[in-house]
Amino acid sequence: MTGTHRRVILFSICPMDIQLVLVFILAVLTVNLVFVGIYLVLVLKEFRQTIKKTNSVLDDVSQMTDTIANPMMALGGIVSAVTQVVKAIKSAKAVSSIAEEEN
Repeated sequence: MTGTHRRVILFSICPMDIQLVLVFILAVLTVNLVFVGIYLVLVLKEFRQTIKKTNSVLDDVSQMTDTIANPMMALGGIVSAVTQVVKAIKSAKAVSSIAEEEN
């Protein structure tokens, strides 16, 4: 017995057992993919709602900035008009002082 080797077979696997294991793995993967698909649909639905809310907030901010910007532009126009009037008065004074010096 010193020159002979013995092989020990721990598991005896027949082709039917391999098919059964593969079917089980396939079933587990299928169920897993179904759950991942359902979760993905729920996440995308929540993302869509978040985008709608963000769009609503941005619309509100746009309306607020328009509401603030329009009076500011009008105020800028008034300031510009007052500045032009002041320049015109200074010019008129300068012309009248030159006219008085000539007389």
